[in-house]
Amino acid sequence: MTTLDTTLVESNRLSAPDLSTSAAAAEAGEHARLLRIVLTLVCCLLVAVPFVAVRFPPVTDLPQHLAQIRLLHETIANPESPYRIQWLTPYILAYIPLALAWQLSPSESAGPIAMVSLALLWTVAIHWLAFERRRPAATAVLGSMLFFNHMMYWGFYSFAMGLPVFVAWFLLTSRPETSFRRRDVPLFLVTALLLYFSHALWLAAGMLWLVLKSVTNRVPLRTAAAQLASCSPVLVMAAIWYPRLAERGFTSPTRWISLPSGRLSFGFLLNTVFGGLHGLTEWVAAAALAGWILLGIYQHRGRLHATIDRDLGLAGLQFMALALFLPNLHQNTIAFASRWMPAAAIFVLLAMPAPAWKRGIRNAVAATALAAFVIVTAVAWLRFERDEYSGLAESLAALPANMRVIGLDYVKTSPAIKGRPFLQTFAYAQVVRGGELNFSFAQFAPMAVVYRAPRRSAWTAELEWRAETVERSDFVHFDYALVNGEQSRHASFAALPELRPVTAEGRWRLYRIGPSAR
Repeated sequence: MTTLDTTLVESNRLSAPDLSTSAAAAEAGEHARLLRIVLTLVCCLLVAVPFVAVRFPPVTDLPQHLAQIRLLHETIANPESPYRIQWLTPYILAYIPLALAWQLSPSESAGPIAMVSLALLWTVAIHWLAFERRRPAATAVLGSMLFFNHMMYWGFYSFAMGLPVFVAWFLLTSRPETSFRRRDVPLFLVTALLLYFSHALWLAAGMLWLVLKSVTNRVPLRTAAAQLASCSPVLVMAAIWYPRLAERGFTSPTRWISLPSGRLSFGFLLNTVFGGLHGLTEWVAAAALAGWILLGIYQHRGRLHATIDRDLGLAGLQFMALALFLPNLHQNTIAFASRWMPAAAIFVLLAMPAPAWKRGIRNAVAATALAAFVIVTAVAWLRFERDEYSGLAESLAALPANMRVIGLDYVKTSPAIKGRPFLQTFAYAQVVRGGELNFSFAQFAPMAVVYRAPRRSAWTAELEWRAETVERSDFVHFDYALVNGEQSRHASFAALPELRPVTAEGRWRLYRIGPSAR
């Protein structure tokens, strides 16, 4: 063989694709995808643990949301009922998993099922976001614990439903191509519609993100205009719906309980990123998240620009700005600002580089942290149910069907759960036995099921917040009282001539209101 022939053979060998290397790369990629799927499934199982461990999850508004599903079925069955259904309310999307849970178990046990479905949606959305943006699976595992935040404990089910939808919106609007194609119109329209039906605030956040992303990424004006135009029917729906809230009395003063300058404290950040459990658990979890981020930044300090996901970080900053600068209360919406902080934490966590450990070590550390967190949470919930929901199941079982029930919570706060976990617990009476309550979400204009005509209460207002303002004359309007109180409080109630104790054990007790009250 001549020198020229030898050279040509060598050249061909070097230029030909290395099939063994390509096969190895494909196999490694398939293994990584399979590992992500396994980790996602593990996280789904873990986040469900606290909810399947208890009968009554400490989720404040959950009983009222479940009561909406009972009222929905009653209204469909009886068109002459005092209620009507709002099929186009911005809150309606959240009632799909609630309604499905009710089909599986039409009682209070639908609550844990519905909460598990929401937890799974969050978990899958976080892992999907990490996969699409090529972020480490371990970071998504660690981020799964952020479902257990103050928004979940308060039971803002409709608002919580919006985060998985926003993830889809974020991925749609953050694609690398900048040209807008005709087939993109239905994608933008449907996703914007899902934002609207999850919660009107998520539609506003989605539009804000679209503008912010277009400006910072210098999206061509024609493309940005086409994207906004695709969403215009949804924006028109929101513009028509929003003024009707005030017409129906769904208004409140705008309040700044804490100024932006006071929201940078460790306490505020802890209670807005988590904010569910008293004690050290959330401090340790927050320290783990902060340590993960700081260690990743330190280890990649020489090439941060290449390892930080700019779009994820920008979305995280948007949510953080909303949490810092919006008012605390607006349009009857509590936690108007702080409800955005869990989303900020998720996006910032995914945007930052993970610690430069081996993949197996990263996954093991993240999974162990998540498992420890949910186990401690489940134990806390079990103790809460045993001690602070004592007597509730017995009281509900003793309540006849279709009664008028007044709910009174004199305990208000818990040593285990932050916030007001007992605020709406009395609504389980309507969930389990039907009837009417002294307060119902059907009085709120944006709910799925509302009163046909505004209900005029003849009893003291806002008893769900301030049970101590109840008057003895208020009992005349009800058949039973469901009371949460200490032993001394129950002794006082049992001594009232108009009340007859039905149950005699536990924190929660049922009283029959006798003829003398009327």
